[in-house]
Amino acid sequence: MALIILLVFEGACFRLVEKYAELRHRVAWGVPGKASYNPILKILPLDHFTAAPSLTPVSGQSDYESATAENAYAESVMSFSRPLRDRYEDYLENELEPLANFEIRDFGPITGIVLPGLKRSATLEEVNQKMARRMGDELEYSKGILIRIISSMEAEDYETEFSNLESSFGFVLKRGIACLVLPVQDADDVLQKIDYLQTQHKLLAENVFLWGDRRAAAYALEAARVNPEKIKAILLSDPEGVPPPPEMVGLPWLTLHLSEETISEGEGVPSLLQWVRIGRISEKIYPSRLGGLLRIETLSETDRMPSFFVASLFQCSDYIDHAGSQWPNPTPFINGQVAKGTNLNPTQEGEIDEKKPFDFEVAKDNLREISEENETGVKPEDATFDCEIVRGYRELRQNDEKLRQVSNRDLVLLLGLEFEKMGGDVMDQIREKDPVFHRFYFSLKALEDSPLY
Repeated sequence: MALIILLVFEGACFRLVEKYAELRHRVAWGVPGKASYNPILKILPLDHFTAAPSLTPVSGQSDYESATAENAYAESVMSFSRPLRDRYEDYLENELEPLANFEIRDFGPITGIVLPGLKRSATLEEVNQKMARRMGDELEYSKGILIRIISSMEAEDYETEFSNLESSFGFVLKRGIACLVLPVQDADDVLQKIDYLQTQHKLLAENVFLWGDRRAAAYALEAARVNPEKIKAILLSDPEGVPPPPEMVGLPWLTLHLSEETISEGEGVPSLLQWVRIGRISEKIYPSRLGGLLRIETLSETDRMPSFFVASLFQCSDYIDHAGSQWPNPTPFINGQVAKGTNLNPTQEGEIDEKKPFDFEVAKDNLREISEENETGVKPEDATFDCEIVRGYRELRQNDEKLRQVSNRDLVLLLGLEFEKMGGDVMDQIREKDPVFHRFYFSLKALEDSPLY
């Protein structure tokens, strides 16, 4: 029974508590730049270690089958981001004035950049580069700039796009990333405007993240093919007119949404699959896992940023924060092949970080002791105490025979007790996520504490 409680609680935290999901992710892979697969967690069937699809086409596998395999991988390897994506969706629904605390400013020919409001003191190098008059002067910067490129040059279309994206931008800005809607005519136009920003306003646009749909998505791919060093990530839906990927490693991270219709039509799909595969060629753990992702997802009728794109964007930005100095220079293949000696299945990026938050050898021994205990009988699953958290957890663990023996009532109590032990604002998060669960738990707790019970 103790083992069931431990597994139930851990799984629920991973799905519902953002800080815990991110912690387990960091423990599993290590800190970017010094990443190393955790040897204890690696033996467990965790989503973090899901095998990526082959970097080369599989003989006899159709494009649809390849896309389906990529979709399954993307869903699994990014499962730790689900609490973040839930919080983003809640923000979109509930935030009334998302840009109220952010400044919108024009920079030369580039209009309407929304700034995150980050500032820091100038360094000696920046003084020498005439970016500031003296050391300690205040400089405005961002962790990167999200550029939503659109293929229409009409002012009305720009205004509509910007208005529709205010909530998405508000969420991204809180992460220190500037935002911009950029009308462009073609890939050359994209590169010219990026070049202007990076030349004249480096502190705002050193790290560029492009997001586009259909024709604009193809512009982004072409820009990444011609000048990959200018771009850190591209987030694309159903590109129209797909250029072949360059034969080089060190490309921008790519997250791709393809609809069933696009895959069925087949045009450009083989090239897109190759873009995704090449994106994962790296000797570093994080880009080798997240540098090329494909999801089968219908393009939304609304212009909000897909939650999966938000999660991918934040992962790329976090990687730059920790390991920006290790960002690779794009390197051509040698005779059409990856350079010999390149490790295509990295498990370590240098020294293992000694400061681990848990002693997993001790945890492993504890788990072994728990599993050897005699488990007491549990009630069969019943239909009462039904709520979102209980349903969601049972869905995630639908193949767990032991969990099927636990009643909804006991599940509410077990999860609620452990959530309370975590302290902080965890129960507040749970109340916002599922008020019915929150009410069930405190009602059951009061009943169990009653001397008449």
